[in-house]
Amino acid sequence: MKIVAFKTRKPKQFNYKPLFYDKKKEEMEERLKKYSEPEQQLSERMRMRMKETWRVRDSKNNLLSKRTLYLYLIGVILIIYLIFFR
Repeated sequence: MKIVAFKTRKPKQFNYKPLFYDKKKEEMEERLKKYSEPEQQLSERMRMRMKETWRVRDSKNNLLSKRTLYLYLIGVILIIYLIFFR
């Protein structure tokens, strides 16, 4: 007769699904969808166009704000140089 004090459990199943986001692939799929379906509604096309123009505008504004920051830094450094080293 066998006496067992502890029962060993079976190992749990490991079910991991990795998440990966590919921005280029998603944009390409959106473009393919846009051009492959001729009966696509006008409102959805306009929505996609607005989304694209907003993205372009945001990138331009971001670039412009970086430029102004650099100009201000150069101006402050120039003023400090003129005050302390002249």
